Amino acid sequence: MRHQWTAFTVALGFTLTGHLRNRLAASMTAFFVPTWIYLVRVTALNKDITFHSSALDIEVTASMNRTIQVSSALHAVIVVVGFMMFMATFNSRQLDLRLVLAGYPRLQLLAAKLVALLVITTLLTCYCVLLLELSWPLARPWDVAAAAASAMLAYGGLGLMAGFLLRGELEGFFVVVMTTLIDVGMQSPVSNPAGDQWGLSALPLYGPAQAALASSFTHTASLTCAARALAWFAATGAGALFVFCMRTRHYARSGATSPRPDPLGADRAGSSAAGRCAATADSTTRRSEDADPSRTVVDP
Repeated sequence: MRHQWTAFTVALGFTLTGHLRNRLAASMTAFFVPTWIYLVRVTALNKDITFHSSALDIEVTASMNRTIQVSSALHAVIVVVGFMMFMATFNSRQLDLRLVLAGYPRLQLLAAKLVALLVITTLLTCYCVLLLELSWPLARPWDVAAAAASAMLAYGGLGLMAGFLLRGELEGFFVVVMTTLIDVGMQSPVSNPAGDQWGLSALPLYGPAQAALASSFTHTASLTCAARALAWFAATGAGALFVFCMRTRHYARSGATSPRPDPLGADRAGSSAAGRCAATADSTTRRSEDADPSRTVVDP
């Protein structure tokens, strides 16, 4: 148990260090997210709209400007988390394979990546809610935080699985960006006022988007609705574990394949080595006698 805990803490330390060295993700978090929210605040229309939340079965009336701010904030943070998890997994993939080949436990490696995702999600959730609170006081900020966290977990798991599955960085960028763009566009009440299309509820952002919008403007409890994205987090986490195990399935060590010692062979090798040593000593003695005439023995 102690060995497993040590393996987990070491892997977690390296994983968090890799995230801290991702300067592009840090720049996106520091500048891209607040800039996007600010641009929406100063450019979007400020008229009221009414939309129906099918997940909560309520009518919500809110400003179009603030509605777009909520959708944009969700989009920004899930792109950042998906990008961070993909890059960290993709860049360390070869190292992870070598570690498993050397005997490092696979579950500890993947558990460290999931815990790092939880840490990133916690920090970005507080950051996202704080930025929205600067625009207007949210009706239920804790529910908005839960919705943002569940959305980030879902797309963080998607980035983790893509890092193990895809073969190139461009493919990962395309998957993260296009998936989030389509999902946010379908869940936004501004771009999709009807929101009743078939299969819409199966998308990762369905529960978190409607929970965040409802909790931003009403006092309706929405934690259950926000938790719907956790199914995507569990599915993508299981998919990442499956892909990782499949890629490392040939690296498992087996004690049955180790060769057994041959005692007869060892005896033969020892006898042969002793014979060679005796012959070497005899030849050395003869050369020393030939080189020293004073030690020549004369037979009377």
